[in-house]
Amino acid sequence: MARTTRKQVPQENVEETRNAILRVAQHLFMTYGWRVVTARQLAEACGLTQPAFYHHFADKQALYLAVVTEEFAKMKAALERIVRRSDEVPERLRNVASYLLSRIQYDFGLMLHDVRYELSPEVRALLDAQFRGGVIAPIAALFEEGIRQGYLLDAEHGGIAPTLATSLFMNIISRFAAKVQEDVSAHTRQSQQAASADLVVRLLFYGIANPEKN
Repeated sequence: MARTTRKQVPQENVEETRNAILRVAQHLFMTYGWRVVTARQLAEACGLTQPAFYHHFADKQALYLAVVTEEFAKMKAALERIVRRSDEVPERLRNVASYLLSRIQYDFGLMLHDVRYELSPEVRALLDAQFRGGVIAPIAALFEEGIRQGYLLDAEHGGIAPTLATSLFMNIISRFAAKVQEDVSAHTRQSQQAASADLVVRLLFYGIANPEKN
């Protein structure tokens, strides 16, 4: 009897399917959150059976890890490019704010909540390290440069440490991002992102106090 051989799936088809799963999962996870989205929904949205889905990712958590890892990697590359520019620190911070507002097309706070509270300790630690190294570190380096150049006060002279400044910056960005996304007009949203980026930087540099009253 002739021995049958298993049909080999071309590697490019495997990669294409995997990338398609990542795109669909990114949208579902970032829109609805880790807890709501099920493996069955993910498979159906990708047009796959669950066994076929599990051929590419061991479980839902493995897929979520791949999605967020890819997201952080893209953000790290973009942020590092902005930080390396020769523009003045305030202008680079505006560029960072503008990039984050355009990039965060979902509830960023929801993603951070999922990373911190919904995943296993091992995956949580891995993603936390990626977030700190890929997102927080480049922005904190820019704040540190701003302190060295005299744009910002250091902690000893009434300012705050670069890492704390970055956390404050990210919290403000997250709030503005949610507000900008309420506008369904792409053209208006883009102009709002630019205005919001400028406002975020002005708030950090000058606050909201009226200088004529101080």
